[in-house]
Amino acid sequence: MDRQRRHLIVFAAALACFAASTLAQVPWQLREAGWLAGEGQLEALSSEPAYDRGAVFQTAAQSDLAGQYPSQQALQHDLLVGEFLFKTPLLLGGQAARAGLSCNSCHVNGRSNPHFKFPSISGEPGTADTTHNFFSETLGNDVHDPVPIPDLTQAGKVSHDPVTGELETFLRTIVIEEFSAPEQSQAYIRPLASFVRALQLSNPTPLRRDRSARHDWHDAMAMVSTAMEEADNANTDLAALLLSGARNRMAAIHARLIRGKHDVEREWLISQSRNLANLQLALRADELTDSDVSKSYAAWQEGLATTPDFAAVQEQSLYNRAQLATLLEQ
Repeated sequence: MDRQRRHLIVFAAALACFAASTLAQVPWQLREAGWLAGEGQLEALSSEPAYDRGAVFQTAAQSDLAGQYPSQQALQHDLLVGEFLFKTPLLLGGQAARAGLSCNSCHVNGRSNPHFKFPSISGEPGTADTTHNFFSETLGNDVHDPVPIPDLTQAGKVSHDPVTGELETFLRTIVIEEFSAPEQSQAYIRPLASFVRALQLSNPTPLRRDRSARHDWHDAMAMVSTAMEEADNANTDLAALLLSGARNRMAAIHARLIRGKHDVEREWLISQSRNLANLQLALRADELTDSDVSKSYAAWQEGLATTPDFAAVQEQSLYNRAQLATLLEQ
């Protein structure tokens, strides 16, 4: 079985796990609640550390990091790819992918996550056992030794100097060995490292913002655009992976829209996610045909003509803190 087929099976398994997942403590499907401490769920589900993509990227463009790229456009593209890989669960492999965990789950918008509490993996909230056998047979040490989740915008033990390559080596260990991602993920380490460097260079003020359907939808749209740039450059595996990140963002919106009240918007998201799934399959086909890719992408673009006004429905959804609080109390 070739690598593309194996990756597709992992992808299908993760989607099936997501579709079947239910959380006993709440009457709706929000995967995040499964790895958040009970006392911190409302805060974590209703707000997140602020993230200003423009400011982060501008700081990177004015730093030594820019010297690693032939142009500002190439740097910005790699930073976008790195950010979206950071937010894509299927970058990671094995159990993490099946659970829907991404780098962003532990390091929300690059910060730490003080409310992260994965069953059997965490100790106190905000900690994780990075050498647990559940995630990795390679690094598993049969000892429950969770450590605090670091803030990636702050200096740590690993050098971020691009010349040394120490950060790339560290990220490869995390992604491929700790979380059992497929070896082909090695190709994605460079943009991921550039994004992590940009986070530390910008050192943003630790403010928080409300969770927003608008933010999630804009991320999904940008992920699709970036994926198609990669497809145009014949990087089809990366394009398909980024599309899975877009679908994950769309699933996050779908999960917060209330059945019976937002059925039109929910069905639209399902339809558009299906279009992206067809596009992924076309990109991963044994015999790639431009017509199949174009047809699937055209269906996605056609669907955008009826994009719901997510900002209008947000206050009546589970993005609304009061609505969320009411359900958490049940």
